[in-house]
Amino acid sequence: MEKQVLNSRSSDFGLTNEVFSLFSDLIYRASGIRLTVQKKNLLISRLLRRLRALDINSFYNYYQLVKNDHSELIQMLNCIATNTTRFFREEYHFKFLREICIPELMTKGARFINIWSAGCSTGEEPYSIAISVHEALSGYRYVKPEVMILGTDISTSAIDFARAGVYEEDQIPEGIPETLLKKYFLKGVGENSGKIMVKDFLKRMVQFERLNLKDNIYPLRRDFNIIFCRNVMIYFSSDMKEHVISRFYTHLVEDGYLFLGHSEAMLNRKGFVPVYISAYRKVKT
Repeated sequence: MEKQVLNSRSSDFGLTNEVFSLFSDLIYRASGIRLTVQKKNLLISRLLRRLRALDINSFYNYYQLVKNDHSELIQMLNCIATNTTRFFREEYHFKFLREICIPELMTKGARFINIWSAGCSTGEEPYSIAISVHEALSGYRYVKPEVMILGTDISTSAIDFARAGVYEEDQIPEGIPETLLKKYFLKGVGENSGKIMVKDFLKRMVQFERLNLKDNIYPLRRDFNIIFCRNVMIYFSSDMKEHVISRFYTHLVEDGYLFLGHSEAMLNRKGFVPVYISAYRKVKT
């Protein structure tokens, strides 16, 4: 196909369907994200700023750079990664985590609780998990388990944002008690008015790393009691979804929980049984 677009070097930033297909194929091979032609305008809007920053005058020339430069490929994926999220999104999952999952692990005498937020974007989900776990454990007076929460995303810029832990106040949904906000966040003053920052003790519960869900092997150092991967796989092809679900199965402990987004159906429930709203439990196959 590339031979057909060698002269697509106009300086008006037009994106032909042929060049869009080149980007679409490259993005799918690199990340598993499938962009249909209906997403062409989205791709244009996401990449224009990058082209202008690099003083590149056509999408085809930028494609030539990206396909040969891994660091720029990462920058492109940063641009197209969707980072729409907020604290306690789909709150019923955090209620289930707090009232069912954690007490169950405590009843089993768990010494370690490992939770993975896959596709964590800018960090609101893993910090919401940390708050929920901390609240659940506050009712236990004696020895408490060691908690490790991992947040991963394909976007390096999202990971950097998450590590900083600074957000706009309106990222917190209405109805969250003021006592809870004071317990887990610092309010900005002066030029930081309107912002909140996650407190250090909560940050220490969460580690952030870049991870591409399309990789054949995930470089994870532990298995997990619970995995959250919500509103991520809606961008994946069926084959990619199957791949990711199989990797989650591998990295979940026996009887571990998997939470998906409310609009994401489990393609193949082999190895999982539904236990709640878009929540599944690992079973032996």
